[in-house]
Amino acid sequence: AWVLDLTGEVDSYNSPRLKEQMAALLEEGAANLTLNLTDVEYIDSTGLGTLVAGLKRAKELEGGIRIICPRAEIYKVFTITGLVRVFEMHEDEKSAFGE
Repeated sequence: AWVLDLTGEVDSYNSPRLKEQMAALLEEGAANLTLNLTDVEYIDSTGLGTLVAGLKRAKELEGGIRIICPRAEIYKVFTITGLVRVFEMHEDEKSAFGE
């Protein structure tokens, strides 16, 4: 499984780069991605949209995206938007990878 460790802000400024990275990995055959948001301090609607677009593409390739999100303030954004029901959410790498 491929893991992308995201840091800082996932917003309109950084989302295009994230979109490119996810697309490249998916096209290389990594249909299952894990996004580690442990060091993400902020995520906006553009960032969420990028994640949803990545998930849609992963599902087209019969894969998926799991998210590691231990920060309560970031997890709250996924809860408010209902995306906790869309993504496979985990508190840490141990639970994400079944260790």
